[in-house]
Amino acid sequence: MPELGILGHNVMLDLDSSGNLSWSGATKRICWGVGADDRWHFSQERSSIRQSVDSNEITTVTRMRVPGGDITQRVEVIPWEGQSVTKIEFYNETPIPVAISIMLLNFGPIEINSTTISSNEKPIIISSKSPRISTSGSGYENLTDEITNAEIRDLRTIASSIGNANSDSALIFPLPHSTKLELVINNHDLDHLPALELTPSFDEISNGWQKHFESGMEIQTDDNRFASVLNTARRHLLIGSDQDVTSPFWKVNSDEPVVPLTVLALLAWGHIDSAKKLIFKYMESMPSNLFKNSVSKEALHALCLWQKYIEFCTKKEEVEDIIPWINETVRQLLASLPGKRRLKKRDYTLEIVSLRAAIEIFKSVQRESLALELQNQLVKIEEAAGSQESPSPFEKYTNSYQTIIEILGEYLQIQQSSLTLDQILSKTDPTGSIIAGSRQQDPVFSALFLLAIRAGYIQENKLPSGEKQIEIAPSYNRDWIGVGIQIRNAPISSGNIGYAIRWHGTSPALLWEADTPQRIKVNAWSLDKSWFSTEHIGETLLSKQFPKETAVSIHAETSPLRNRLKPESEDGGTFQ
Repeated sequence: MPELGILGHNVMLDLDSSGNLSWSGATKRICWGVGADDRWHFSQERSSIRQSVDSNEITTVTRMRVPGGDITQRVEVIPWEGQSVTKIEFYNETPIPVAISIMLLNFGPIEINSTTISSNEKPIIISSKSPRISTSGSGYENLTDEITNAEIRDLRTIASSIGNANSDSALIFPLPHSTKLELVINNHDLDHLPALELTPSFDEISNGWQKHFESGMEIQTDDNRFASVLNTARRHLLIGSDQDVTSPFWKVNSDEPVVPLTVLALLAWGHIDSAKKLIFKYMESMPSNLFKNSVSKEALHALCLWQKYIEFCTKKEEVEDIIPWINETVRQLLASLPGKRRLKKRDYTLEIVSLRAAIEIFKSVQRESLALELQNQLVKIEEAAGSQESPSPFEKYTNSYQTIIEILGEYLQIQQSSLTLDQILSKTDPTGSIIAGSRQQDPVFSALFLLAIRAGYIQENKLPSGEKQIEIAPSYNRDWIGVGIQIRNAPISSGNIGYAIRWHGTSPALLWEADTPQRIKVNAWSLDKSWFSTEHIGETLLSKQFPKETAVSIHAETSPLRNRLKPESEDGGTFQ
């Protein structure tokens, strides 16, 4: 994962493809190297570096090949006393001892006292071993030259200061066979850092993230690549929800509405609180309209996002605090619209759609009189503007799996008709990231990917009767015959739904369970166009599927749903 952080904090770290660290919005940087049996190997010598995802499917592992085997690096951000620190681990998998150099770029002068490295009387690193030697230089290249060639001082027994205000420093630690070096790094300006024994293990950190994921929609899969891309995207947006809208996190080379896309993705995957938090940040970043009757495009988008939020929110009282803002925004919007004769002179579709969103919001929180008053005004506006029924500005990102896949493909500049998910996955690296411009991951890709997966596995539409139509596995096709699916806790209007598809030969058995007070209509058109149910819980055997007569399944090795179940496997029971 190239961009690291924790929930509740806006500190972001960039982990590049060499395992080097930098802090977003700061000039500090940490690079590393390995003194092996033959020579020094530095992290920016890309030929010896590989990255992957750890067995926990969360943590990025950077491997450096040296004579005898690999030196592995793991990095995570962890909470500490209301802030955060970074934990780094180096492990020697070779049969011989090596040395690890930690290059501190733009940290200024440092002081070393046993396992504590300080700058300006603040601890910047706590290490599990004392550095044996250190040196200083100016810039990465000069520092690596100093490490390689200079005669450096022995600091095994004494504290020391090295460098000056403009210099960079390097610490060198011994690392015997099958041992590890652990570092805790100050992300803020903390007065003290945690002892290493008080920090969680990387498996514990991973378990913490998995619990965050489990609070939302889950997809059971044994495809490690799919899982790593999915986890990376979810984690990326959850961390992003704590970033100020003006931060570098949101600066992308794209015309896509990056913050609204992220809100939609978080809602679609059940991360309601993070979505709400981000909408508020989005509102705070809007220009003030205190002295003029005009409403920004961002405010109109926010109205539509709040309507979407309320659809998924099970506690309507949680939105009471936004009603004053919606009232004021609607007042300004109505005042900004021109007279009847001028309404047809430009497109007011977004304004009208936003007013419809406000009406639905008022209805949902029992502000019936406000909803009725606004509805009466809207009828007149629509008549004057000649407006027809218009979709939400975000409908294309939520209502069709294939549409979102095509948008994602266009964003990634994939020149391919009938784009598939496998083709998208083929563009990702082993960490679950994808290079987008100057970044290895950006929120546009993360959001579009999550929206595509959600639309591919479950789709919700409102019927004229008022029922909610829930389509099961809309992206399913004959290439996937025999592939089991299990979805848990997928958010739908005022509740959630889970389902499983298991196979009896070529006949799929569907089990589903919905938790919502609303009427629903469940179908599985991609598998059986004749079947539907209005029950909230049930199971059924759908029509027999017929495989393609030619070609081997393209999903045999790469599908995110490779977990093929034996025809004789047991069915039944719940899965919520």
